[in-house]
Amino acid sequence: MSEARPGSGEHVLIAEDDPSAARVLRLLLEQAGYRVTIAPDGETALRILDEQGAPDLLLLDWMLPGVSGLEICHLARQRWDALTLPILMVTAKTDPESVYAAFDAGASDYVGKPFRGAELRARIDAHLRTRRLVEERARMEGHLRERDKLFTLGLLAGGVAHDLNNPLAVISAHAQLLLRSAADEESAGQLREIIGGVERCSRIVGDMLNFARRHPTERGPVDAADVARATLRMRERTLAGSGVEVQTELPAELPLAAGDWHQLQQVVLNVIVNAEQALHGRGGTLRVTMSEAAEPAHCVVVEIWNDGPPIPPDVLPHIFDPLFTTKAGDEGTGLGLFICRRIVREHGGWMDVRSDADGTAFVIRLPVYPEPSRT
Repeated sequence: MSEARPGSGEHVLIAEDDPSAARVLRLLLEQAGYRVTIAPDGETALRILDEQGAPDLLLLDWMLPGVSGLEICHLARQRWDALTLPILMVTAKTDPESVYAAFDAGASDYVGKPFRGAELRARIDAHLRTRRLVEERARMEGHLRERDKLFTLGLLAGGVAHDLNNPLAVISAHAQLLLRSAADEESAGQLREIIGGVERCSRIVGDMLNFARRHPTERGPVDAADVARATLRMRERTLAGSGVEVQTELPAELPLAAGDWHQLQQVVLNVIVNAEQALHGRGGTLRVTMSEAAEPAHCVVVEIWNDGPPIPPDVLPHIFDPLFTTKAGDEGTGLGLFICRRIVREHGGWMDVRSDADGTAFVIRLPVYPEPSRT
């Protein structure tokens, strides 16, 4: 990952009561690409810290009216450590005792007045560069922990899923045999509930196995429109029974996509089922459209849209996270959309979602099969 350039929109709060010095500091830092806020006294600086939280860097004049820069430094350091909030003291007090007092209060650096602009910028850049590197390291460590967790989970899921398949098959077979000779409708209904529960368990097992497996995708020419039509036929009765109107726009002249027919059907089916659940009990519209796009690469674009309730903004960034689900415990594993995005990425494609008051759309981009014709 490339490192952000110095001054790439980072926020510097400057507490400086001298208007001329404040103007010079603002000009110096804004020319370097920083966002600058000026506090003309200590009380204003503390209010900004309380209301807005820590800036990326705090630059303090020692001799401020009311609350001094030294007091602000001490109070800020009680709330944020030096890596979270670098603090630079800029002051004419350059005697050793003052320097010691500033560092003792928690200052990260100390610049005497009059200062050189190039030196001040270099010191600010250095502190923020260190801060960015620490943040990047924390993100990388988080990614590594997540990868290890998913790897372990995949191994466990694969083993558990294989072990569950046999007893589930036995339960289902016996329930179906008993259903044929059920004494009354009440018994038949209970047996159908057992069979339905087994089918739900089987779907969960299938999700777990798909989560655990990683294998190369066998790519060939695929008519994405055929995939969509076949999948909609599978769900036709359920959609109609739920009062969902299905609209399609599947142009015949679309190029063939490169991929695995069955894996792509799994993706389309999962998204359609999610749409059914979003529209459950209220009816609505499910629209499947396809188009061709040349940018950023030649691809077939599949959009599956429904006019159900929007996905909440705090949920939307996590919609493809493994094990994340907002469904009831027996309705989802939190793996479906994660697996879908993984399949699309393994095809060399891209999958995303957008959601607002008008509805929710899953957008899938699939690379075009590199052949000149549809023979």
